[in-house]
Amino acid sequence: MAGSDRAIDVNSPGTIAAGIVLGTVGVLSFIVQPGLVQGYATSFGIGEDAANFLASAEGFGITAGAFASALASRQINWRWIVLAALLLAGLGNLASAMLKSPDAVFSMVRFVTGLGEGAIIAISFSIVGLTRRIERNLALYLILLLTYGAFGLMAMPTALSAIGLPGIFVGWGIISLVAILAVRVIPRGSHDRAEPSPTAADVGLPMLTVGFLAVLAYNTAIGMAWANLFFIGLEVRNDVQAIANALLLSQFVAIGGALIPVFMESRFGRWFPLVSGILLAAGAIALLLGRPDYAIFVFAVCLFNFIWNFFLPFLLSAVGDMSTKEVMPVTIAIQMLGLVGLGPLLAGTILGAGGSQQAALATVVVLLLLSLALLTMAETARGRAARNSA
Repeated sequence: MAGSDRAIDVNSPGTIAAGIVLGTVGVLSFIVQPGLVQGYATSFGIGEDAANFLASAEGFGITAGAFASALASRQINWRWIVLAALLLAGLGNLASAMLKSPDAVFSMVRFVTGLGEGAIIAISFSIVGLTRRIERNLALYLILLLTYGAFGLMAMPTALSAIGLPGIFVGWGIISLVAILAVRVIPRGSHDRAEPSPTAADVGLPMLTVGFLAVLAYNTAIGMAWANLFFIGLEVRNDVQAIANALLLSQFVAIGGALIPVFMESRFGRWFPLVSGILLAAGAIALLLGRPDYAIFVFAVCLFNFIWNFFLPFLLSAVGDMSTKEVMPVTIAIQMLGLVGLGPLLAGTILGAGGSQQAALATVVVLLLLSLALLTMAETARGRAARNSA
């Protein structure tokens, strides 16, 4: 099955669907991370900083898995990589269910689970990145995982009360193992691409690095905010279900944000979605500074999630077009480094050093503006390179 040399049409509905489904399996824990981090705190009786550090252990596993798969994907059949990754994620979640305390063993198991998740995420994004209509297919990818995330966040308080963290981990483990059925219809590697992107242009390694740094800064900011929205909400209103409802609503609103690229794609160019996406995300986070009331919190998290998922397909497509070679696996690995590794780690460091959630939010805004400056430089270079090659 996994070792077959049979070529796959990356634009076939079955292969696109497999990439989208695998992407959701890879983020089973991350997309509900606000609820999971809060679950760590209440289930283990630990503080916000310790809960963030637990999340970052899995996050660094995801990052390592994404980077490892990016390196291996040039030489090893993607079907074998995904098969091994699904086994790691599935068995790691099942092992997590048997551990009762947030000690070094638990962190290591979550790290190993993250290794599998990271490889799944990287390869699934890469599958979609090979297709002809990248923005549209990335948006469809986001719609499925956001729908899962919405219902997952809604169910987290009830699930934690009814079956606890062990039950949740068992569910995630079973889903990961069942997803092995999708392996047979994924490509062998990037050489199965039907045709290169018509908008790709080589900007050179220095400017490509600037593009990667823009991805890192943006996703570190998003990761800091996303991991702590539950805690931030509890400072606004000390009502777990009310905050869960707000995050649930934001996930449904985010589906609307992800739908826009399905219809918009690249019809209006990239500058508008890139610039407006970062500035509006920074504005949404800025609304949470100070002492917002519950209505403002709900509006801010909905705007944040809407813009994040509207913006992401354009960001990944833009950086992917900064080289005529396949850079999507590296781009996704860098995204994961910021989103699930550096983001929660930086938030935990700020909170652990006596800083407040307000200090963490201010850092988020600064990182978002930095990402805009870096992306502007790199995208300008891509446009110049495209004109020169034409």
